[in-house]
Amino acid sequence: MVTKKPQEEKRESQQTVFISAYRSVSVRYILYSDIFKRLREKKGLRIVVFLKANDIEYYRKKLGGDNILFESVLFDKAYSLLRHNILSVFFVLVRRCLSGRRKGYDNTTDKVLQYRYKEDLSGSLKWRMFFQAVRMVAAIGSRTSFIRKTILASETFLFPGRMYDGYFKKYRPDMLVTSSIGNMIDSYFMRAAKRSRCKVVSVVHSWDNTSTRNYRGADPDVVIAWNDIMKREVNIFHDVPEEKIWVGGIAHWDFYFDDSFRPRSKKEFLRFCGLSEGKQIIFYGTSSPKAFRNTFDVVEQLLCEMEKDPFLSGAQLLVRLHPSYLNRQKGNEGLVLDRYKERMDGLKRIHGDRIAFNLPEVVVLNDDLDMTLEDMYILAEILKYSDVMLTEYSTLMIEGSIFDLPVINIGLYNFIDTAKPASYFEEMTHIKRIIETGATKNAYTIEQVCEYIKWYLEDPCRDRELRKKVVDREVDTNPGHAGEQIAEYIYELLHERMKVNS
Repeated sequence: MVTKKPQEEKRESQQTVFISAYRSVSVRYILYSDIFKRLREKKGLRIVVFLKANDIEYYRKKLGGDNILFESVLFDKAYSLLRHNILSVFFVLVRRCLSGRRKGYDNTTDKVLQYRYKEDLSGSLKWRMFFQAVRMVAAIGSRTSFIRKTILASETFLFPGRMYDGYFKKYRPDMLVTSSIGNMIDSYFMRAAKRSRCKVVSVVHSWDNTSTRNYRGADPDVVIAWNDIMKREVNIFHDVPEEKIWVGGIAHWDFYFDDSFRPRSKKEFLRFCGLSEGKQIIFYGTSSPKAFRNTFDVVEQLLCEMEKDPFLSGAQLLVRLHPSYLNRQKGNEGLVLDRYKERMDGLKRIHGDRIAFNLPEVVVLNDDLDMTLEDMYILAEILKYSDVMLTEYSTLMIEGSIFDLPVINIGLYNFIDTAKPASYFEEMTHIKRIIETGATKNAYTIEQVCEYIKWYLEDPCRDRELRKKVVDREVDTNPGHAGEQIAEYIYELLHERMKVNS
């Protein structure tokens, strides 16, 4: 009789899960929600978290434990292959413009992205020809799922993600959890997992990822979606069978619904933000400066209008900058925010207490940002205490609706760096469905911005039922318990795998 070694017996009783969470949004959605909290409490479960190498020690101190290990996600190596190998770039761009379709349910986002790439690559004959080839292959691929799957199979064969093979030999994991269905370097990790017969579970971390990101870069065993809308997108746009898609809810918004959110008093909140008592609050939740180059022009125009308008002169503007303003500039020469500080100081100097700026409570790491839980609570307080919200076609449209906060989209200036107007964002699939509810107002001039602000300040109940419609449709599964339910579902999948293997 052969006696098993102690380490072999331990391995049979212990299951191992890989979690790839190298993005700040992945950390927020998986590691800071009940998904990770519940999984780490499971007995006999070992979790290996994959992060960017220079940020590992920070998260080890913050999230480490006896059953929690950390490894480098090999970001630089994988990203270099993704972006600097011309054949890889070709496949990535093809998938960027590729999408499945079904009568009555088309993805408009891929058309918008094709327009953007066309403008970006218009300066060079070589790249124009390259992109025309990309568009031709994408157009052919969009006709049938067979061609799309053939394109993906070809890319998988050429770029199988062998840089991750060592991890699978070392740990022999039972499951890989990623926060996408194969975006960025996730595709390499997922392909390596499939070759190692490791179950792949994709937990989608953002509302737009299934329509604005690439056609899937691998073949996940299970995709965990936010809602039925996302489930249809994964099925139709990415050719993932319905039986492989499970709707779990929105994990990082659980605290909006489970009564764990304990906001400070309004007086304390106003003091924290540098706002005055007795004045209505116009909240401007900005987007990335890469996408919206003229945000500060809008702020300046709005402040000038507020000075002149008797109705608006009694209000105050709270501008919260997007976390990407706190990213490091290329070459690590300060932060992106540094380019705007002089203008911020000038606006404060001219308009005084009529404007206040709120910077996200993030930690600037070596390779990324830590979007802390504390900052999520601050945003929730802003949504709770504001009277009207301006945003730039962001997920704040949904979050504002959760707090019954009137929403106005700022559609001034241009769409990213193109000649199209900013309102071109309204053609994107995920944004279009919110716009179609009528729950938001969309302003294309500063005069419209002011008129909509006054209209809502006169009666904040306007469009309340439409905002409720957005919430009922977008946050319809496990509100307040999504993280817990997703963790339990992942654990059940592990047990199913264990039964199969036994």
